[in-house]
Amino acid sequence: MKDPELIIIGAGPAGIAAAVEAARAGATVKILDENAKPGGRIYSQLNDGFKLVHPGYLGPDYQKGKALLSEFAAVRKKIDYRHDTLVFGTFENRIMAFHQAGKGQRVAFNKLIVATGAYDRPVPFPGWTLPGVLTAGGAQSLVKMQRVLPGKNLLFAGTGPLQLVVANQVLDGGGTVAAILEAGEIDNWLKLLKGFSRNWGLLTDGLQYMRAIRKAGVPLLRRHMILEARGDRQVEEAVIAEVDKDWRAIEKTRRILKVDTICLGYGLVPSVELTRLVGCQHRYSPGLGGWIPARNEDMETSVPGVFAVGDGAGVAGSAMAMSEGRIAGISIAQSLGYISSEEARKRKRPYLNEMKKLGRLRDALDRISYPRPGLFELANDDTIICRCEELTLGDIKSAIGKGTTEMNELKRMTRMGMGPCQGRMCAPAVQEIIAGQTQTPAAEIAYLNQRPPTKLVPIDVLDSLPGEFEIRHGW
Repeated sequence: MKDPELIIIGAGPAGIAAAVEAARAGATVKILDENAKPGGRIYSQLNDGFKLVHPGYLGPDYQKGKALLSEFAAVRKKIDYRHDTLVFGTFENRIMAFHQAGKGQRVAFNKLIVATGAYDRPVPFPGWTLPGVLTAGGAQSLVKMQRVLPGKNLLFAGTGPLQLVVANQVLDGGGTVAAILEAGEIDNWLKLLKGFSRNWGLLTDGLQYMRAIRKAGVPLLRRHMILEARGDRQVEEAVIAEVDKDWRAIEKTRRILKVDTICLGYGLVPSVELTRLVGCQHRYSPGLGGWIPARNEDMETSVPGVFAVGDGAGVAGSAMAMSEGRIAGISIAQSLGYISSEEARKRKRPYLNEMKKLGRLRDALDRISYPRPGLFELANDDTIICRCEELTLGDIKSAIGKGTTEMNELKRMTRMGMGPCQGRMCAPAVQEIIAGQTQTPAAEIAYLNQRPPTKLVPIDVLDSLPGEFEIRHGW
């Protein structure tokens, strides 16, 4: 089969929107998606065998997702959509390796859109490895897709709107929420209201979540954080406190809440493994989640023909992700000759305007929610930082004390980041720990080198790759 003109990795809001625009224009498109069905996390669909009885339970995003998925269904016959497909590496000569149904495959790409999304930010603190501590995203998947409550008495700790969304879903599912801790503080109401101007739908959604929380009698404690989880083999209580503007605990405000589940929601970290492998330039942006690929107005990265869209290129929400995806899809259709530059400008204009409008709101929300230094000072010397290799903060500090201030050197000395998660669970925190210990800006600390496979794959998948590929890359 002839290689497609455009390959898209990921079928969340950004990937689907890009595919719709490119396919409408006439481009041949292949989507490689790790999930069983398109939609990503936010527009995730029920698995086979499940039936949606109460659509309102899934919230406003469900209706928005239905509209986008309907657009996708209309062009589905023009798209080679591969579900349950994991891309685990890109190599020289613009070759990509993936596996599906246990078989390794490769494909050459001309135009590539990376829409790999983001994952919940790991935050090490005493007790964070206890059963009963999970991320807000993980809790949402349980409640939203499987109708399973993660616990009986839940504490939400973090910052940003996702906490409100998931807490409402827990309440709708019959669960109990002991409290919601919001680390951030609204210090500029005028700027926040200006951000919501022309984004009134998002404000309405937020007010609905707030009303439901107040009606349920759930305390919303602003400028509060969790300091420690305690329990014998599972979570039994949480130590919380009020925090200052740098999110450092005000000691006299410490108190204990009896809970059996703690949901952490301190934002998301962009999944940039593949854009790093391709060789894209990256920049550090705390408000957008950390390291993100540098892009131009068309969403093209520093590598010609490689585009990055959605939360994997900077965490900014599903509405922004869809606009970015559409712009990338239209830009690629133009570059392939399917539409004129004038037609491309016309098609992109409303999405560029939407991005500017959403950007104002994003800037206002970032002032509240971007991580402060105190978040990375919660761990003590006995707290495990790298869960795969069981390395503690004390181990990390010891290596830094010996002169190690670079993450890849730290990896060689301690095996930090060499486990199954390949640094996803520890690297964001370790970067901030090095910054704090050495008084160096996080942006100046080089991130871990990326090598394939980006995620765990069975050894027989590697063995099944075409022979020429094995020889060329020494596999």
